[in-house]
This record gives sequence, C-alpha cells and structure tokens, in this order.
Amino acid sequence: MTKPTHRLAFKFSPILWSCFFLTINHVSALQTTCPNPLLSPLSAAPKQSPLLVDDESDSFDIPNLPWTHQPLCSTSFSDIPGEKFCVFSSASYNLGAGVSFLTTPETAAGLVVAIDRAADHWLERRHFKPQEEFQHPDLPYAIISIPGKGKGVIATRKISRFETIMRAFPAVIADNAFFPGEEEGEAGVKFKVTEGGTRKATPAGESVRARGFVKGRKYYQRALEQLGDKQRVLNLARSRKGEMHVLEDVIRTNAFGMTVNGRDCKGLYPEIARMNHACDPNAFPRFTSNDLVMSAVATRDIMPGEEITISYIPLGMPTSYRAKSLGNWHFNCTCALCTAPAEARDASDSRRERLMELFYAMQDSETQYDALVDWTREFIELAQVERLITKIGEYYQVFMKLYYDKGDPESAKKYGEAALYFAEIFSDPEGGFCTSLREDLQVVEKVLAESKAKSG
Repeated sequence: MTKPTHRLAFKFSPILWSCFFLTINHVSALQTTCPNPLLSPLSAAPKQSPLLVDDESDSFDIPNLPWTHQPLCSTSFSDIPGEKFCVFSSASYNLGAGVSFLTTPETAAGLVVAIDRAADHWLERRHFKPQEEFQHPDLPYAIISIPGKGKGVIATRKISRFETIMRAFPAVIADNAFFPGEEEGEAGVKFKVTEGGTRKATPAGESVRARGFVKGRKYYQRALEQLGDKQRVLNLARSRKGEMHVLEDVIRTNAFGMTVNGRDCKGLYPEIARMNHACDPNAFPRFTSNDLVMSAVATRDIMPGEEITISYIPLGMPTSYRAKSLGNWHFNCTCALCTAPAEARDASDSRRERLMELFYAMQDSETQYDALVDWTREFIELAQVERLITKIGEYYQVFMKLYYDKGDPESAKKYGEAALYFAEIFSDPEGGFCTSLREDLQVVEKVLAESKAKSG
C-alpha cells in the first residue's frame, strides 16, 4: 500500500466517540445529517433577513419579519463586552402554537428563512390537543398514558425501519448562554452539541443560582408568556420543581442540544420530548437546521402497540455507565436491555467493551493492514449485534480515514459512501458531519481518478 498524497478533512474527535463513554458526563448529541427524501420540499423563495432590531430600536415593525412582540434584551448573559441577548417570539408560528427564541439579534436574523421553511409541515400539528390523549387515523402513533411512565408514544400501525415517525416544531430555542455555570452532564438535556462551542464556567464567588436561576427569570417568563400554546410546554415533566423558573426547569429536563446559526443551543420540542427513554431505542431524533424541524426516525421495524422510544444518553455504553448517566433524570431504567437476564447483560457489556478496545487498536499507527481488515469485520459484526445503527455512519467515516491512510482508496470510498448513506437517514444536511463526508469523498475520488489515469 502507498501512502496518500492528498489529505482528508476529517479529524478524530474525542467528543464524537461519546458512545464509547470516554467521559461519562458527556451526553450524546444529535448528529448533523443529509437531506432525506421523506421531508417535504422547502419553500421556494427565501426571504431576506435583515439584522433584527432590539428593544432599543424605534423601528421594530420591519415588513416580513416573523416576530410578533417587541424583543426584550440584555447584555448580562455574555462574557463578551457588548454582546446582547434578546427574547424573540412569533405567536403565529406552528399554526398559532408559537415559538420563542432566547438568542442574539444576529442569530435571530438568520432564523427568518428557517421559520418560513417550516410552514410546509405545520398541518401535521392539526391533531395535537393539549392535555388530551388522541389517536389520529392518518398518523402512525398515538400519545397516551403509560403506567409508571406518564405520557408516552406508541405505534398505531407497523412502522418500517428508517421511516419518519413524526416531525415536531420548537416551542423554545435558548442559547446556552442562558445556562451559565452548568457543569457537563449536570442538567437534564437529552442531547448535547458536539460541533463547536465551549461550556462557560461560573465565575469565582458567583453561584449557579445567582447567574442562572435568578438572573434569567424575567426572560424565561417573557418567552413563556408570548407563546400561543403555553400548555404545550407546561404539561412536560420537570426535575427541579421550586428551584428555578418553570420554563428553565422544563428546558433542562426535556431539551435537545443543537447548533443554530453557529450558536450552541437547547431546543424544546414537546411532542418528541413525550418519547420515553430506552437504552436500546427503536427511534432516533434528527434535527434539520434549515427548517428547525426535529424528526423521529425509526431505527428498526416497530409493531402496532409497541412503545416508541429514544435514548437520552450516548448509545453503546455498558450497563453500569448507563445507570450512572441516567442519574440526570432520576429514574431507574426498566428497558428490555437493562432488565434482561444477567447473562445476557454481561454478554452485551462484553461486546460493548470490545468495541471500545477495537476502536483504539484500529487507530494505532503501528496497526498492520491485515489486522485492520480483521478488526473492521469484527467491529461491524459487534455493532450490528448491539443494534448501534445510528452510529454506523460515524464508524464508517472513521474506517474511510483509516483505509485511506493505509493506501487503500477503494475501501476508503466504499466506507465513505456507506457513511454518507446512513448520514442521509439520521443527520442534518448542513451540519459538519455531512459536509466533511462530502469533502473527504471528493478527495478519495480524485485520488482514484488520478491512479486510474496513470495506470491507463
């Protein structure tokens, strides 16, 4: 094998491999993905999105802007001098359910097009009835009460693997600056951002309560008041009753991490938040940044009457690590994987630990090509047995890099194309994962074309 002369853009990231529980306090993030043909077409002509005014401006009424309330702003949420954060709300969003954003004017300006694009999907919300159970004949699921779990989601017909089960729209998206001093894994965010951004530490002598619980109350209250359907948020579970504003509590307990216009945020999607946790889930939440839609995608066939579940923690962890990580939600998991007989749990844990061993062994620069081939085969077999299908795209991206570095661009292309296939199912088209995959595949294809030209 000859060493490649062209370099791939992909770089290994320790956060990317949170499924291997390297840092138990990290919670897994929504991966960014490529376009899915199941999504409706986007709106044709994007609107212009001027820099949004704030509460100091005399010209709030700019035509075509979606905001229905005067922003409430403050500079006290940022460590950057002069950086301003505001509450922006649209009472007409999502057929009157409304949405509030706690973010910068610059970020809000970039959301205008995304808000417009989401309109194509809004009719899917026609069946939602606050505080009521329902079963709509046109939908593959129903939200009902489940003994011991509160509300949950069940399938009303067979749902095929990779089918989009539901699409949900945000009630609130809040910049992480509104959650200062939060330690890694301390709050109940179901998924944490993996692309970009750092966590801010609480300044010496200033408590989390002082900076987060108290300072933000006025802004959380304004964001809540300006929603058209407040019960859609208030009906969700809380984990810190009495400690903080109800909206902050709901967000910390139910939100998903995401990157919006380059800012790390928490997004509250009430309908998908109704899905309960399982360590071996049958669905995966997928965020698309171009329309702010959160979709639940089936990871395997789901039978009528079966509960639809997602994982609140990184996939692929052994039993003891899962139990510790789930401490954020204050419940003991009773999913099929956690309640399996001891022998079955031990076998699963052994496979997952072996996956971690293989992952590091494959990256060793001294690894020989033949060993890489054998370990790749073993790795894929173990991942399939453990049903880690939503991680396969990431695994195959690593394999592409490894085989390329070993001078085997044919295999690199094979794994790169497979990685992109799964990314198109489980990720965001404008995110870094898909972008780097496309760039790396172009490099590999260029190398193959040059090799073919030389041999021809």
